[in-house]
Amino acid sequence: MVLPRHKLRGLSFVNVALVAIVLAIALTAYFLFFKKDPPAASATRPTVAVQRGEVTASVSSSGTLQSSQTASPQFETSGTVTQVLVKVGQVVAKGAAIAKVDPAAAERQLRIAQQNQIASANSVTAAEETLSDAQEALEEAEEASASPSPTPTPSNGQQQQTQQSQGQGQSQSPEVAVSNAEASLAKAKADKEQSDQNVEAAQAAVDATTLKAPIAGTITAINGSVGSVAGGSSSNSSSNSSSGSAGQGSTSGQGSASTSTTTSGTGFVDMADLKSLQVVAAFAEADAIKIKAGQTATVTLNAEPGTTLTASLATVSPTPTTTNGVVSYSATFSLAKLPANARIGQTANVTVQTAKAANALYVPSTAIATSGTTYTVTMADGSGTREVQVGVRGDSYTQITSGLNEGDQVELLQGAIGGTGTQNGQNRQGQQPGGGQFPGQGVGQGTGAGGFRGR
Repeated sequence: MVLPRHKLRGLSFVNVALVAIVLAIALTAYFLFFKKDPPAASATRPTVAVQRGEVTASVSSSGTLQSSQTASPQFETSGTVTQVLVKVGQVVAKGAAIAKVDPAAAERQLRIAQQNQIASANSVTAAEETLSDAQEALEEAEEASASPSPTPTPSNGQQQQTQQSQGQGQSQSPEVAVSNAEASLAKAKADKEQSDQNVEAAQAAVDATTLKAPIAGTITAINGSVGSVAGGSSSNSSSNSSSGSAGQGSTSGQGSASTSTTTSGTGFVDMADLKSLQVVAAFAEADAIKIKAGQTATVTLNAEPGTTLTASLATVSPTPTTTNGVVSYSATFSLAKLPANARIGQTANVTVQTAKAANALYVPSTAIATSGTTYTVTMADGSGTREVQVGVRGDSYTQITSGLNEGDQVELLQGAIGGTGTQNGQNRQGQQPGGGQFPGQGVGQGTGAGGFRGR
């Protein structure tokens, strides 16, 4: 059967349309799945120039403001508290009366000691007289034996008396009498010395019924009250390591002072010198080996973030403290000047300068690649990497001792100058001027482990 020509023409149009659709689908699939992407432009890293200036390294920690001298005096004489002469917040001078206990018992012991002292003094006097008599008798006996005289024939009564005298002489010779008298005198003198000491102790106990301030400072707590029983310094183990003992034995009634370790409640009152504050901070063992007494430090207080204080490292504890397996060493810093609003217990952030290189070549620490003990930088001129020697290594900038010249361009490996670093388990962010741009002649400071100062 032969189709009419107009029908054949309609079929050809349909076929052409189908072919066109298939070609469009094929081209679309080709461009979507088989055409290669054009090569991307090569990634570029920021570059910086090697500059010259001062490079510093430092370590940081946080601590608290503490008094350089505290005390917690206790009554050394037991008794009932009859007076409390101070109040919390009151500033007192060294030796000022703080409180008193009933002195009756102590005064009674003093009177007994004084009576014993008088008795022992009388014993010494009597022993001295006995010794003097014995020495005279010895001298007479020696003289008699040296020049004997004719002895008349004694009568019966005289002979009996002579025999009695000889019997007494055989019982105690003059030499033995002197020796015994000397021993008695020595014992009497020893008793007298002991009685003198007892009087001194009893007088000190009477004096100690008034508790006195061992240091000049502010009363921070009162742990007793009128009517309570206080006394006995055996439980007061504090000691004054900054200015020596304020009270010796039981003679002062002032207790004793301690340095920043007094626990509240160990004494009748707690005291602190609020005019002399210091910062105590703990440093991780890796940082503790880098610090030593005499190094300078900067301190900022959370309560006054805009104020920077100058401090000096006074001491580093030779013994560590371990908390949750982390070893740290306590360091004490003396402050040159305190803000007027500084208070005990405020949080302080401390940065200690551990190394400094003046007029040194330096690059950002992020420009240096480390492999063991080998340090390399990537040159910006396309010449590849170059090995360098480093000196002072801060968190933000590192000193270059050889391998580069001032003005050489190097690439930053991490795309930033002094970004965020981690040190000693604490995140510290380096800060640079101008939004992180490498400074020209300005001044920069890394707040983590180091910083630099431009020319």
